[in-house]
Formats: sequence, C-alpha cells, structure tokens
Amino acid sequence: MSVMQRSQTKAPAEAADMEAGARARALRVPATAQITLGRLAIVVVLVAAWQLCSGRVVPAYLISSPTAVAHRLYDLFKSGDVWPDIGITTEELVLGYVIGMVGGIVVGVLLGSSRIAAALIEPLLAALNSIPKIALAPLFLLWFGIGLGSKIAIAAMTVFFVMFYNVYMGMGTIPSGLANTLRIMGASRQVMVRQLVLPQLTVPILAGLKAGVSFAMIGVVVGEFVAANSGLGYYVRNSTDLFDSPGVYAGIILLMLLVLIGIGLVTLLERRLLRWRR
Repeated sequence: MSVMQRSQTKAPAEAADMEAGARARALRVPATAQITLGRLAIVVVLVAAWQLCSGRVVPAYLISSPTAVAHRLYDLFKSGDVWPDIGITTEELVLGYVIGMVGGIVVGVLLGSSRIAAALIEPLLAALNSIPKIALAPLFLLWFGIGLGSKIAIAAMTVFFVMFYNVYMGMGTIPSGLANTLRIMGASRQVMVRQLVLPQLTVPILAGLKAGVSFAMIGVVVGEFVAANSGLGYYVRNSTDLFDSPGVYAGIILLMLLVLIGIGLVTLLERRLLRWRR
C-alpha cells in the first residue's frame, strides 16, 4: 500500500476519533450537572428530614435542628469567637498531615527497597499500628505537653501509617523484570526513580494523601478531646459538657468543612498529576 493510500485510510479513522471525543465531551457536561443536582437533592432531603424530626420524632436537645445550627454558626462567625479555634485546628491538621505524609513515604520507599529491612521492621510497625491511637494520646500529652505538639504528633502518627502502607504495597507492585532490564541497560538510579518508581507510586501516594486528610483530622480531634483549651475539637467537647446541641453540630460541621477543603485540594492535585492517564 502506498503512502498516499495509507494516509487516506488513516484520515477517516482520525476524523472518527475526533468526532467520538467531541461527543464524549458534549455528554460530560450534562452528566456532571446531573450528578451535582443529584447531590444537592440528597442534601436537601436529609436537611428537611432533620428539621421535621427535630422536636417531633426526636427531642430537639438531642439532635438540635438545621435552623438552630445555622443560627449558631452565624453567631460564631459574627462575633469572631470561632476564628482562633479554626486557626489552631487547621495548624495542627496541616503540620501533622505533612509530617506524617513525608515520614510515611520515606519509610515506605526504604522498606519497599530492602527485603531485609522490611522483614525486620514491618512487623514492629504493624504491632505499633494495632494500638488504638486514643490509648497513645495520654503518652503524647506527657511527652509533648498540652499544646500543639501533642495534637500534631497524634495526627502525624495516624497519617504516617496510611501513607506507609500505601507506598510500601506500591513498591511491591513494581515489575522486577522491568527493573532488572533497566539495570542491565545501564540506567542510573535517577532514571530508575523517574521512569519506573515514581509512575508506579503516583496512584498509591495520591490515594494515601486523600485518605490521610480524614485520618489527620481524627488524630487532631482525639488530642483536643483528651486535653486542650482551644480548637474545634475542644469546642465540640465543651459544648457536649454544657448540653449545647447546636454548638456540637456547629463544631462538627466546621470540622467536616476543613476535611472537605483538604480533600478538594488533593483532588485538584490528583487531576493534574494523573492527566497522562486520561
């Protein structure tokens, strides 16, 4: 077949692919809008059911109501009393998240690269991970004090294990045959990391980053529940002691919003880094 014939045969195929891609993009927008509307509808139904049940089916002092919680949030932001608590919890969340993330990635790569080190250390890490984090909170309070240090340490340890196991298992999925082939071809360590290790670990790391936001918040709240004099976790605990149901729900909503913001940022990073897969 001549070059001209091959080009003529290829042109309709490329045109068909472009047309199919255009149709897919055209359908993607309505589908996204429908999903967004569906989510909003679910939220509206849940909030309406909550409002109807409050004081009718369940006593209001147990579940409060959306209107009472909204009024409490408005008062908190209007007075500005909640901003210091938000700032402290955010600082603990970010620092604990970053420390745990870096530590988990580094240790996961090191143990995933050495069978001897993995055989020696991984069982010890598994035993440490089996201890409930709330049981370790008093020890961290003794070691790091009642301030930010203890909450950051709990959050960092919680995120560490999430990242470690994701990266460690990801290292185990690297094709050994491909790695050996690259070594035989004389690939340097930098080339191995850039062309083989990083692409293989991108998905496990991003999955750990997304899950780590929630786990970091759990660690922060556990620390603030055990002993603190500020932060959103402290606000929720104090509201519980005072039987202030709207305050409890308002604090929980603020904690949830912080987690959603963190997950949203990781999702944006994920879309950017995994663009090559699409």
